[in-house]
Amino acid sequence: MEIANARRLSLAIFCAPVLLLYAYGVASAQFIPGQIEGVALPLDFMVGIPLGFYLLVVRPRKLTLLAVIPVIWIGYGLSVVALGSPEAGILPYLLSVLVPVELAIAVREIRKIAKIHQSAKARSADPMMWFKDTMHYLVRKDMPASMTAAELSVWYYALLSWRKKPYVLPGEKAFSYHNAGGYMNMMLGLALAFPVEIIGVHMLVSRWSIAAAFAVTALSVYAVVWLAGDARARIMRPIAIGADYVRLECGIQMHATIPFADIERICVSEDDVRDIEKSDKLNYGTFYQANAWILSKRPIVVRTMLSEKQVRAIGISLDDPRAFASALEKAL
Repeated sequence: MEIANARRLSLAIFCAPVLLLYAYGVASAQFIPGQIEGVALPLDFMVGIPLGFYLLVVRPRKLTLLAVIPVIWIGYGLSVVALGSPEAGILPYLLSVLVPVELAIAVREIRKIAKIHQSAKARSADPMMWFKDTMHYLVRKDMPASMTAAELSVWYYALLSWRKKPYVLPGEKAFSYHNAGGYMNMMLGLALAFPVEIIGVHMLVSRWSIAAAFAVTALSVYAVVWLAGDARARIMRPIAIGADYVRLECGIQMHATIPFADIERICVSEDDVRDIEKSDKLNYGTFYQANAWILSKRPIVVRTMLSEKQVRAIGISLDDPRAFASALEKAL
């Protein structure tokens, strides 16, 4: 905690004078002699400040070098504003040097990202883990990495998974849950209604604003892709019983692996887990109507779209909860 606070403080200490320097440089440009201004400002904005950003922010946090490139271009834009022209001073020469450097950084980082992605694919058959490992290299934080991985997974499952087989490891017995509670029937109904609704809303809104109509339509299409991706993920990521564990899934929203040794009991009704504190339960049943609950002896790690949580009871919906409970009890 102290290290994290120290890093936040160092970031604040760096950002405050940098912003002041940016503001001062732009505001005082007209009072600086042209010869000095044309050299000093671009060097400060495009070299000095990005270098400080790398030393104080990127390197201590082990971020990707790609984070430095936007800082360079912000400095370039402010230099153009301050000098009044992209041809002023040493800007053209400095840009001709920095662009190849940026391209080299981009190629190096892209190759490294591709290597990390390939390593993740070799370690796991789960696409969400591919994206999570890759994004964790870029942002170094679990929550943004998980959120970005979930978004990428939605597009993968919606567009690229149609010829793939469900994620079932050797020796696992899979149990489906995509039809539980009428979820897939609801998705099919929405699939029939969405095209008519999107076209109708677009035509209605376009009477007032064409830009707003296209914005609403784009958001509607995004919602369709998101729902289709999550529905497809529910098919591609079944719940499974392995040799000594049970693997719980809920589309892109949840993943947990529970060793048999940690399982206390299996319940098919929420009444059986009412004695468990609400903070110790996660309900991932369809429309929050779980038809099976796994109760563990100790808190277990559950990976969600935003972070990781530790709970004792997880509620799920299955197409055949009795068969799942019977198979799990037999395995135990």
